[in-house]
Amino acid sequence: MSSSTGLLFSYAIGAIFALGGIAFMIFLDERRFLFGVPYLILGTLLLYGVARSQRRRGSEPHDEESPEE
Repeated sequence: MSSSTGLLFSYAIGAIFALGGIAFMIFLDERRFLFGVPYLILGTLLLYGVARSQRRRGSEPHDEESPEE
């Protein structure tokens, strides 16, 4: 992702899924793990993926010959 809006949106979606999974596990009576664990895993993977892509993007060497955008 190149825009800060996309980055913020991706972090927000990941946080919503992770917090929703935790909320499901806390507040549901029946089948709490059936709903909570997948959402928690999905949110964690989204957050990790966005953080990992930003880390990779920052460590790429810049080409001196390419014009700045």
